[in-house]
This record gives sequence, C-alpha cells and structure tokens, in this order.
Amino acid sequence: MDERGFLFLEAAVLGLLLMTMAALFALPRQAAELHRMEACRTAALFLAEQELAEMEWRVERGALAEGSCGWFGPERDLAGRQTSYEIAGSARREGKGFSLTARVSWQEGGKRKELQLERWAVKHDVP
Repeated sequence: MDERGFLFLEAAVLGLLLMTMAALFALPRQAAELHRMEACRTAALFLAEQELAEMEWRVERGALAEGSCGWFGPERDLAGRQTSYEIAGSARREGKGFSLTARVSWQEGGKRKELQLERWAVKHDVP
C-alpha cells in the first residue's frame, strides 16, 4: 500500500475526530437549556401550588367568591425571577365547596407554556 492510502486514512480519522468534538461542544449548551426549561416548569409548579394554597385559605375564612381572580400571593414572590409568569386562579362553587383552578403561563424558547392545577376545597365548620 502506498502513502496516499495512509494519508486518506489519516484524513478520514481526523475528520471523524473533528466531527465528534464539534458534536460534543453542543452538549453542555443543550444541557443548560434543558436545565433552564425544567427550572421554569418547577417555578411555575410552585407558583400554582402557592395560588391554590392562598385560595384554600380564603375558602376556609369564607372570603373567596366564585369567579376568576388574579395572583393572591405576595408580589415579592414574583420579583427576581428570570422568566415572567402570568398567574390566574378561578373558583367554581360545587355543593358545599369550591373547585379551584390555578393556571400559570410563561414564555419559553419563543413558545407559550402553561401549567394548570386543580383542587377541591371546602370550609370546615369547627364547633
């Protein structure tokens, strides 16, 4: 076998190594993006849980009216977040209690994402 064959083999191996390295450089960026997306979803989940807890507290005190409502939590809970969230709650009377819904929406990667949690709450009459 002459030297041209070895040169071609070396060039092919070098090209394969360069392509592999280029693909590996993209992995940390993709991992960081996945981490950011999961952080946004986790924050939305906690905000929805907090909204439901505030609504349940109002049901227990007889201070929640049927219909749509805005964010009940403290404004400081929304400050300092890298992503802006829109939070809305709604209460629908069902029998002796309320069907509560908390909806959180945000922008992620140019797409609108939404998370919705539901819970049923009733005022407890303690003798």
